[in-house]
Amino acid sequence: MERKLRILCLHGMSQNATIFRKKTAVIRKKLDKIADLVYVTAPHLSLHPDHTSEILREAAADPTAPEDLKPFGWWLPSDGDEFDGLKESMAMLKKVMIEQGPFDGVFGFSQGAALASMLTAMLDDRTLAPEFIDNDFVHPRFRFSLVSASFIPESKSLACRLFLRDAKITTPSLHMIGEKDSLIVPERMEKLAAAFDKPTFLHHAGGHVVPSNAPARNAILEFVSRFVQ
Repeated sequence: MERKLRILCLHGMSQNATIFRKKTAVIRKKLDKIADLVYVTAPHLSLHPDHTSEILREAAADPTAPEDLKPFGWWLPSDGDEFDGLKESMAMLKKVMIEQGPFDGVFGFSQGAALASMLTAMLDDRTLAPEFIDNDFVHPRFRFSLVSASFIPESKSLACRLFLRDAKITTPSLHMIGEKDSLIVPERMEKLAAAFDKPTFLHHAGGHVVPSNAPARNAILEFVSRFVQ
């Protein structure tokens, strides 16, 4: 029997693993025969009013509220050159990758897609960000990357180092682009995709969402099936 693929799943800003799992339920079902999707929650509570509703902020402040109602982020909004909180997120993810991996691929949405793209680049070329991923990290490079509403956080020097360079990221990638996305406009997603060698595109008519209609599910299955051994 063929070994099922393992895919690391990274949620968007102000979400968590449970929310992302629910939002991608039909995709998970479509991939069920060939892949296991592993969802993890970011370590930082997301409390910025620009990114969370009052209801989410109330849940975050309530020590009795269940974790799956709380908003989390992989890094927090900041004006500086560095990602606020990325160090902790990377440490957590590396632990997950060693303990629950190895993972064949990564799947991210929005902020999680940006981080998935960054992680893919770091594993693809370990000279780019040795402060996070170096040759001593035993997890292999991803065989593929799935990103929806991904972008380059261009105010951060690390992101520019990873994506705005001549060499391309060689890991095969599928980029899901919502034509009506007003939060991460298609041009930003296409600029991120340009950092990859021969990216595959999945354009959809929706907004800031992971596409889940039948054509999108079929396209995702077709892409992921390429990596079944």
